[in-house]
Amino acid sequence: MMSRRMACRVTAVLLAVAAAVPVGTATAAPGPPPPAGGRALTGPASPATAGRTTAGRTTVACAAGRGPYQRQVERWLRLAVDGRQSAADCEAVRAFQTRQGINPANGYAGPVTWARMRLLSARTAPTDTGTEGASGDAAGPATGAVPDPASGSAAGPASGAATGGASGPAAGVVASGGCPVRSYRVACVDLKRQLTWVQKGGKTLFGPVAMRSGGAGHRTRTGWFRIYWKHKNHWSSLYNAPMPYAQFFSGGQAFHAVHGSIHTTGGSMGCVNLRLADARKLWSVLKTRDHVYVWGRRPGS
Repeated sequence: MMSRRMACRVTAVLLAVAAAVPVGTATAAPGPPPPAGGRALTGPASPATAGRTTAGRTTVACAAGRGPYQRQVERWLRLAVDGRQSAADCEAVRAFQTRQGINPANGYAGPVTWARMRLLSARTAPTDTGTEGASGDAAGPATGAVPDPASGSAAGPASGAATGGASGPAAGVVASGGCPVRSYRVACVDLKRQLTWVQKGGKTLFGPVAMRSGGAGHRTRTGWFRIYWKHKNHWSSLYNAPMPYAQFFSGGQAFHAVHGSIHTTGGSMGCVNLRLADARKLWSVLKTRDHVYVWGRRPGS
């Protein structure tokens, strides 16, 4: 039988619990379980804090000013080409940026948007510049024959020197994009469109991918070259900077990866800069003594 002292303690505890529950309140019924994945559904954020949200990404206000590639972007999107930013232009550019995952999607006709458009145009046929011809950029080389380094000395350039027109008569043909079509691998570097790819005959082995060439005062040299040295973990003693997957073709100029953005106004110090994933893949495609052809001129350089 429970002692009187213990009974008093139990009674005191029960009274304390009863006093903690306000009169007239009921215990809440359990809510529905969270959706699959363990995250509870939430309603839309308030307009004051969300701005405009599309597919989980928030866009910023539409850019009012014209971008440096306004005309080119307008032409690519088949808009009225006047070089001025209108509300309709901004919405069309922003829709493209959203589809392509460009952030911020603000409708600005900047270098990243224009580089993406050039890349999309070149993916199916890198040597076809049909949409580029009217872009307002400086014209590339005329279609015709280009001296073939393999038609002169069988050894080719010894250490990445340009062979230009001193290598004998022309051989093969040149596609309209300016890169010679040969029976061997040619790494094509299109300075005007800031694109690079590797082709052999009529087949594209790599790319095209976006790149960054030398800017004003540090132009990437043009002409025929050969890959003369490959160094996967190269470190530049001149600029005290890493050059991953470096493949040298003209003195200190090389294909190599950079860890930052390649879409800058100033350009590189002469090398052909690539995104890390692209440089890694190019490393596996090109071999020592493969040919490189560089032509055109980087806009603004």
